[in-house]
Amino acid sequence: MAALLLVATSCKEDYLNINNNPNQATSATPELVLPGALASSASYIQTRFPFLNLWMGYWNWSGNYSIGTSDKNYQFTNAFGAGIWDNGYLILKNYNYIDTQGAALNQPVVQAMAKIMKAFHFQILVDTYGNVPYTEALSGVSTASPKYDDQVAIYEDLFKQIDAALALFDQADKLSEQGGTVLNPGTNDIMFHGDLDEWRRFANTLKLRMLLRQSEKPERQAFIQSQLTVLKASPYGFLEARENAAVNPGYTNSANRQNPFYGNFGSTVTGTPTELNNQYKANKYAIDFYQQTNDPRLGRFYFPVGGTGTNFNATFFGTIAPLVNSQVSAIGPALIAAPDQDAVILSSHEALFLQAEAAQRGWITGNAKTLYQQAITESFLNVGLTAAQAATYYSQAINNVGWDASPNKLQAIITQKWASLNGFSPFEAWSDYRRLGYPNVPISQDPSTTIRQIPIRLLYPQSEYNYNQTNVNAQGTVSQFTTKIFWEK
Repeated sequence: MAALLLVATSCKEDYLNINNNPNQATSATPELVLPGALASSASYIQTRFPFLNLWMGYWNWSGNYSIGTSDKNYQFTNAFGAGIWDNGYLILKNYNYIDTQGAALNQPVVQAMAKIMKAFHFQILVDTYGNVPYTEALSGVSTASPKYDDQVAIYEDLFKQIDAALALFDQADKLSEQGGTVLNPGTNDIMFHGDLDEWRRFANTLKLRMLLRQSEKPERQAFIQSQLTVLKASPYGFLEARENAAVNPGYTNSANRQNPFYGNFGSTVTGTPTELNNQYKANKYAIDFYQQTNDPRLGRFYFPVGGTGTNFNATFFGTIAPLVNSQVSAIGPALIAAPDQDAVILSSHEALFLQAEAAQRGWITGNAKTLYQQAITESFLNVGLTAAQAATYYSQAINNVGWDASPNKLQAIITQKWASLNGFSPFEAWSDYRRLGYPNVPISQDPSTTIRQIPIRLLYPQSEYNYNQTNVNAQGTVSQFTTKIFWEK
């Protein structure tokens, strides 16, 4: 455990974050590095994308704080969101250490877990930046100036890496059946606790997510169909009801050991609201949606004004004169339940919405309506409500709520998926918005928003222009408004 050093992967240091200089020698075995890597992944997902909660209609800035012009009109620089790149690659370095050491020590289980998580993080980088360093990024060769790989080629190779991981799980099963000794990280696997079938379902869910990203591109249909053939042949399926991919290394209410989302956007160890809790408040777009659809999740995603009662209030993102803290709803109890709450990497409700969309497209077997309603139910359960409340909700004859009342089934699926991802995963909501345009979230209302469009990507960080200039310049002039990720319309 001496190798599990702290690294700032969010707005503060987090429990079990690991070596922020993977080039510095350590002697930790891969199963001991794994929990720190998984904790870092959770912190990354939960704390690196607060600006997307603004863009996607979930949050707004409090009237007690001044928001930077670049944050409210989308005219940001190469410094914007740089931690998504920098920390993404630091986390990948540690998974690569687990992968290579797992291979060297003949530990196929932990090696497979690392391969799956590498695919998870590389997908995020591609979905954010397009072409990125891949083949040379983690190899130790030319790492001072790694070349950029084509984003389509990276995506296709990620499927191969996941398949390699699944083959390693099969190898471990066979070895165990033959009486051999197989190291299972067990409790050091702080996500699925050594349950390889859950890892397999998680891997398949990641594949389905990547295939759906490409759904609107005709030139990708042959690849999609070839991969669906592999997916449908898998006996393991996808993440199911009550199967959240979530970690908990032992979060507790003490310094640097709180759940990362809670510690950043909830309360300090003394119980006082953090500065970010005071800074980020509700967005009127989301509150209006939940109120107009009679959605009890409203009181789980936001606190009412004053903390009690039924008065929810907010302003739209970029409004000139936003309400002060005492007049606006704050981030709600489902998101900041307790300092020891699990940190979600991929929720069960997202997994079911992915399956509902795939079924609606005819990609997988299963009833799209049933999966849609199961996904809504999971969302309700995951925020502390009941299945009965979910059934009452989705039985309403309201467009984009009731299945039979929704003429555009795909729009209903994505709208409800958006409604469920509030705070949990704004990155996925942004990705669906870029892919399909659902829901039609309003752009910033700030008068300085001259380009009236939510960005479709981020810019390469300044660190790349400082240290990898030749390779990043070869990507040409990049615009957050016009330089598309390959799967975008």
